Amino acid sequence: MSRIGGRAASVAFLLALCACGAGAPSPPPPCPRPGIVDGAQTVERRRGPAPADVLFRATMTGIGGGCRYEGGDVVLSYALDIALVPGPAAVATDTALALPWFVAVADPSGAVIDKQLFELRGEAPAPGRPRVVVERLEQRIRGVSPAEGPRWRIYFGFELDPEEARARLRERAR
Repeated sequence: MSRIGGRAASVAFLLALCACGAGAPSPPPPCPRPGIVDGAQTVERRRGPAPADVLFRATMTGIGGGCRYEGGDVVLSYALDIALVPGPAAVATDTALALPWFVAVADPSGAVIDKQLFELRGEAPAPGRPRVVVERLEQRIRGVSPAEGPRWRIYFGFELDPEEARARLRERAR
């Protein structure tokens, strides 16, 4: 190999090496772990007690998003997928929908330090027309570093009235 060819090969090799290190994306930050509370992931609206009386069912089906750290805090950005499925008693007219749901933040010890309520508003699903709604949320937790972030938990669920919550607990105890 000639001197010029050898130098060109060396320069090309060094450039390739530099390009490999410079272009590699950094891994995402370690975020608090989100989850949907078992037993609070589904809610039904009905007009009577029979199975045929179900107007619709709403189910939390997934959570997407992540976090970023700024100024000693962690900022969470999540998208919550909620499936709305019409029931046997679904009506064809525009029916208003108002479903309360919550986000609870638990520290590394498991203690819930904050809970916020939100409301999904819109139209109930029409007969034969299920759909998915995406609720977006950004929340800041003060004083959480990247080292602590993964030990925190973020819980999502529908806000149940006390009687419905007790009934679900009785069902689970069987």
